[in-house]
Amino acid sequence: MKHFKIKICGITRPQDAKQACRLGTDFIGLIFYKKSPRLVSLTRAKEIVKEIDPTVAIVGVFVDQTADEMLGIATKLNLNFIQLHGHESVKVIHQLKSYKFKVINVVNIIKKSDYEALKSSKADLLMIDNQTTVLKGGTGQQFDWSLRPKFKIKNLALSGGLNEKNLSEGIRIFQPLLVDINSGVESRPGIKSKKKLISFFEKANRLRYGQNK
Repeated sequence: MKHFKIKICGITRPQDAKQACRLGTDFIGLIFYKKSPRLVSLTRAKEIVKEIDPTVAIVGVFVDQTADEMLGIATKLNLNFIQLHGHESVKVIHQLKSYKFKVINVVNIIKKSDYEALKSSKADLLMIDNQTTVLKGGTGQQFDWSLRPKFKIKNLALSGGLNEKNLSEGIRIFQPLLVDINSGVESRPGIKSKKKLISFFEKANRLRYGQNK
């Protein structure tokens, strides 16, 4: 099974970030979308960042916010990645990258032709996710995995309702470089379950290392 990295997103508590780092996460995601139930303030984000290992990448998740707003938060928190979940333009991506921040560009997959948007993206990682008419910035629901790209995506990140039970299938189908987990390891929105985190990482590490890490 291909090696892949793990991103635990929607962290709202310092202790959850610490637990995820202890278990072996590669990325921690903080959400700055005001309508998200997992929204964190800048003050709380600073508290969380203090608990994140220096080897773990910190990702800020944004939805249709201005480049200046995103850069302000990214600079104050020393983010590694800026994740775009809205309709941000190519110009915005170039602007963020000009300040040396890496970019994760999210594309919602509803039909096969949606993959075409990935071909021209200049983002560092290309994340495929589900979409609803209600939620933005992550839905917690799996999209139709029968819709598969016809071309190889080397910097692919897989999101959308991932959990311990469907992880193996998702890895087999998409061979992603990164998997993004949020609601699949929660006891309720924004609160990560220690038991679910441990169980998820046990499964993930068997897949990516062949044994428990």
